[in-house]
Order: sequence, then structure tokens, then C-alpha cells
Amino acid sequence: MISRNRNHHGSSRNREFIYLIIWGFALVISSFVFLYLGYRIDQTYNTEPFLMIGFFLLAVAICIGKFYQIVWRKWADQELRESEQRLYSILQGSPIATFVLGKDHRVIYWNRAIEVLSKIKAEDVIKTTDHWKAFYNTQRPCMADLLVDETLDAIPQWYSGLCTKSKLIDEAYEGIDFFPVLGEKGKWLRFTAAVIRDSSGYLIGAVEALEDITEQKQAEEELIKIKKLESLGILAGGIANDFGSLLSAILHNIFLAKISVADEDNILEQGLEIAEKASLQAKELTNRLITFSKGGNPIWKSTPLVPLLQETAATTINDTNISCQFDLPDDLWNVDIDDSHIRQVIRNLLINAREAMPNGGIVHIRAKNIVVSSGDSLPLREGKYVKWSVEDHGVGIPMEHLEKLFEPYFTTKQKSDSTGIGLGLAMCYAIIKKHDGFITVQSEPQVGTIVDVYLPEAKTNSYSENNKTDVSAVGREKILVMDHDAVMRNAAEIMLHFLGYDCDFARNPENALRYYRTALEANRPYTAVILDSTTPEGVENILQSLRQINPHVKAIIAGEDIHHHPLLAEFRSQGFSGGVIRPYTIDDLKAALNPQP
Repeated sequence: MISRNRNHHGSSRNREFIYLIIWGFALVISSFVFLYLGYRIDQTYNTEPFLMIGFFLLAVAICIGKFYQIVWRKWADQELRESEQRLYSILQGSPIATFVLGKDHRVIYWNRAIEVLSKIKAEDVIKTTDHWKAFYNTQRPCMADLLVDETLDAIPQWYSGLCTKSKLIDEAYEGIDFFPVLGEKGKWLRFTAAVIRDSSGYLIGAVEALEDITEQKQAEEELIKIKKLESLGILAGGIANDFGSLLSAILHNIFLAKISVADEDNILEQGLEIAEKASLQAKELTNRLITFSKGGNPIWKSTPLVPLLQETAATTINDTNISCQFDLPDDLWNVDIDDSHIRQVIRNLLINAREAMPNGGIVHIRAKNIVVSSGDSLPLREGKYVKWSVEDHGVGIPMEHLEKLFEPYFTTKQKSDSTGIGLGLAMCYAIIKKHDGFITVQSEPQVGTIVDVYLPEAKTNSYSENNKTDVSAVGREKILVMDHDAVMRNAAEIMLHFLGYDCDFARNPENALRYYRTALEANRPYTAVILDSTTPEGVENILQSLRQINPHVKAIIAGEDIHHHPLLAEFRSQGFSGGVIRPYTIDDLKAALNPQP
């Protein structure tokens, strides 16, 4: 139809011109033949005997012209049909959704791609003006409508800031917009519309093409989110480290004050206990900031997810008005995870679900095996994954808040002593990302929220810990402490004396190795050595040097975060007997020196 409209007038004029030439040529030839024959026969212009011959020849010429006209028309019509079929095949076979409007705004073409995109069949929309129903809930013009009406001034009214004039084609406009009516969650489309003119330059319609860029848009948003979280993580990590050093001094002086206060001074003792509790909470916040900043260094092991989900749910919702319903298949694949990290994620999600249902309710925990392919709209590598979900039926989350959920310190909850500070989901995101997984949230106000988590299938055998090595304190045994921080050395001295140990201190590895060798040669070996993990020489190198002196050395590693430092995370497999997180308390130090069998 487009080809016919564009070429009809020009092709008709061409055919008529050709027919006129043929007929005129036939008439001229017939006349010349007529006159020539008459002259040759009797050398006069008495042409009556040959009049019939002339008319006969003219009739033959006209018949030939008419025959040629019929053949020409059939050939031209066939060419036109083939041209239209080629255009139709191109539009129908295009993977880009395309529709064409006529001058009257009625749909002329509606290809297969737009049928799939809009779920509207061509036969239901061809020759109608209902094309807007594919993209909007209420009637309004599409870009093609505005171009057909040549009302370009109205474009900003309907597409303000969303489209621009094409740099490649005149009378074409392009843009990007979100269409919430498409699909279950809406789709991002890149649309381009251009006018259609015939050979005389008259506008006869418009074509509009739409490309689904939802996955590309999601990937861009995910990349922006990652970059934003990385930037915030660097800042958070730096603050946490500095804050941790300040907490060390506070905690150790509180401890010193506690062991110095008189037994009868209950008020001072209670005040110190409150201060210590607040400092320990600050220490936990510091560890969370460090986990958020780097996502931790997971101790990956092949783990069945079902018991982890059930056990964590049981401890988290215990003594609450919330109950859990599980849909967990028996054939669920194992996953390669750090169970302490994933346990923290499960706990945070269940706490959020519990707080979303203050009047109680049911939390659904589901899991299933899935295979992610390139056609799935997920920012994951192709392969096998376990998808598990936590669903509540609480207050829900507004649409405008969903994109900010994983930002640190963003929360939809009312601030109170019982709620967190908005690090929970940010930590969950960092942890799942570190596990090469993905976490996403779907929510509707007053309906509920579903959090989906994807974790890769396990590719390693089940993990088994090395045998534990006990370190026992007997009598006035001696501990060697190597730490560059004077505050930590002073605090360690107070705690070790309180626990009944003597201690020596070294500020650097050279002194530590010399002290250890001297004590061993004097037959007064150290019971254990506490090593600062932040030493520039590398704590693993110091441990190797100590082993050269004594293969059975008892070494304890002290670092900022057990999940941030790889050696802290796997201290036993690296040959250490224990590990403590700085700033450590007296109970932490006691547990490291006297591990439970």
C-alpha cells in the first residue's frame, strides 16, 4: 500500500506517455504507408482504393498499442505486488517492533515483533486507531500521530525531555521512555518515528519503531549502583578503620576502670557496663561497615541451603508473632557460600519481614534450582543457580523507594532504638555480590514484599576443617604480643595480666623473632604469640619465620575484621591456632587462648 501510494501517480503518467508515443508512431507510420502506396500505384493522389488498407493498418497499430498497454500494466502490477511483498517481508521479519499509520491515523502495518511486545494481534488493530492501547492506559497520541498531524510543537507536551530530533534522518524523532503497561513490571523502550511521503512530497503517513532496551537499562542501573556502592564502601572502610582505633582506646580504658573500681561502687560499675555495651555495639557497627565496604572475604564451602534457611529462621523469629512456611525441595543443589555471611543475609531479610508485619503474619521462604541463560534478564553469568526467596505480606515499599533500597543508611522505617541504621540491605547486597550472586526486591504497598536471592551452584566438594589446636593457659605462662599500636599493646598487657599471664611486647617482626628465639633457647618458651595482621612485612611471613624456630609454635592472628582479612577468615588452614578481631575484649582474648574443643 505504501509503494502504491508513493508510485501510483508517477507510474501512471509514464505509462500514458508511452502509450501516446506508440499510438502516434503507429498513426504516422500508417499515414506514410497509406500515402506512399497510393502514389506508387497510380502516380496520383486518388487514394480511395487504398483507404481501407490505411484504416486497416491504423487499426492494427492501435491493437498493438493496446496489447502492449495490457502487457505493460500486468508487468507493472506484478512489480508493484513484489515490491509490496518485499516491504511486508522486511517489516514482518524485523526483530524491532514496528507499526505504520496512514494519514487518517489508522494502522496500516503491525508486524510480528510488535505483536509479541504488545500482546495485540495485527488483525485486532489494522484499520483502527487503537494502537495507543499497546503503550498507554488512557488514549493519547503516539509519536507517529504527532508526525502525521505535523504538530511538532506538541511533542514537548507529550514527550517532555524524552525525545530529540534525529541526527541522521530529516523529519524523524527518537527517544527513550518507560512504559509501565508493557509486561509484568513495565519495559524501557527506545522509539524512533519518521514521516512517510509520496513521490510528489505529500505526507501520506508515519512509521514508528520500538526497541526493548529493558535489559540494557537494568545493566546500566546495576553498574551505576555498583560504582556508587564501591565509592561509598571506600569511604566507609576508611572511617571504620579510624573509628576502630578510637574504639580500642575507649574499650581498653573502660576495662581498666572496671577492674579498678571498688566493689561497693555499684553506680560507677553500672555506668561502665553501659559504656562498654555501647562501645561493643559501636564495634559491631565498625565490623558491618568493613563488611559493606569490601563484601568480606568469604570462606567458601559447599553448603546445603535448606538447613541453613530453617535454622536461621527458627532463631530469628523465635518468641515473635511471626511464623514461617517453607517450600524447599529435597533435591536443592548445594551452594558455595560462607555460611556465616549468608546466615547474616537471611537474618536481615527475616528481620525486615518481621518489622513489615507488626501485627504478625506468615513469612514464606521458598527455594528452587534454576538455570540462567543469556535470554534471561538477570545480570548473572550463564549457569546453574539456587534461587531462594523471602516473602512477607506487610506494608510493602513504594515504587520510588525500590531503587534506593541497597544504598547504605537508606531506610523506610521510623527511626527508633529497636531499628537499625539502614545498613542491613546494603550489607546483603555486598555479601551476595561477593558470592557472585544477585539480589532483587519486588514490592507493592499494602500487599507485601518479595526478596529474591540467586546463588551459584556449588562446584567444590564439601568443606572439612583442619583439626583444631588447643592453647591452654596454665599458671603464669607467658605470651608474646607483636603489635605496632601502643594502645593495643597497653590494653593487651592489662587483659593478659588479668587472665593470669605474663607478657612481652615487640613493636616489629625483628624484635618478635629475637624474643621468641631467646626464650626458647633459655627453656622458657612462650605459650602463644599474638601477631598483628596489619604489619607491612606480612603476618604469614612472620609465622613462617617462627615455624623455622619452632615448628609447633602457637600463633594467634589479630586483625580488623575476620571476614575482611583472608588470613583471619581461614586462620586454621593457614597454620594459626586462633584469631581475634581488633579491638578485642577480654572475653575475645580468653576464647582465643582457650578454644573450646
